[in-house]
Amino acid sequence: MFGTAKETNGRREIKSVHKIDEILAVIKRLNEGTLTEIAEEVDLTKGTVHTYLRTLHNCGYLTEEDGVYRLSLQFITVAEHVRNETSLYMAGHDEVDALAERTGEYAHLVAEERAREVTLYESRGEYAIATDYHLRLRETPQYLHHNAAGKAMLANFAADRRDRILEAQELEAQTENTITDEAELRDTLETVRENGYALNDEEEIRGMRAVGAPIRVPDGSIFGAVSMSAPASRLQGERFRSAVPEIVMETANLIEVNLETAQREG
Repeated sequence: MFGTAKETNGRREIKSVHKIDEILAVIKRLNEGTLTEIAEEVDLTKGTVHTYLRTLHNCGYLTEEDGVYRLSLQFITVAEHVRNETSLYMAGHDEVDALAERTGEYAHLVAEERAREVTLYESRGEYAIATDYHLRLRETPQYLHHNAAGKAMLANFAADRRDRILEAQELEAQTENTITDEAELRDTLETVRENGYALNDEEEIRGMRAVGAPIRVPDGSIFGAVSMSAPASRLQGERFRSAVPEIVMETANLIEVNLETAQREG
């Protein structure tokens, strides 16, 4: 049952690890679940699922109360360790706080992993709204094509890396403004490269706009991105297309300086 190997793309992998990943994803989606509820979602016998659940509980990854299983707080401590060991977070979180304070809106620090955008840090300005929405976004890696930070990274990746990402995913629509045509997206990404920043014009959620800029390491490769988001009513005209882009690009540059300084000191 446990430890059986399978082949994926010609490489041997442990099937039980995939089952653990599947079970944890089910519990995350359900928020909590009984043995019966979880077993109904996976292709395993109830007895086998119970063995997995007991093992995960004993390892500290699940809590169990009255037969109901939940993800444990151990995931938070693991995530904090990962984030604190990420040089982009250490170099960028203070600058993101400053961006949020300066603009009064939400500011975001993100990285790309497995062709998805992962939020490392967010800061809430005085007038920021949609807190619940931003919290939900942090729970799941996002596609790159429908938000400002994602497009800022995607536009500036090496061409072969950008092509692999675009070939591997569908350009799903989040709103009527989302770019879902690859040729149009590539034209937009060319403009992003020329301008040095990307715009999100209500492409991720109606009524919200954003501006994002890439963060580079000294060799010129893309390390992440920083962005600011606000209601469309407060982010329009010259502020949307000129003033805020300058502020966001300035923030990206400060983070780049912090990264290079830390690298030299290290």
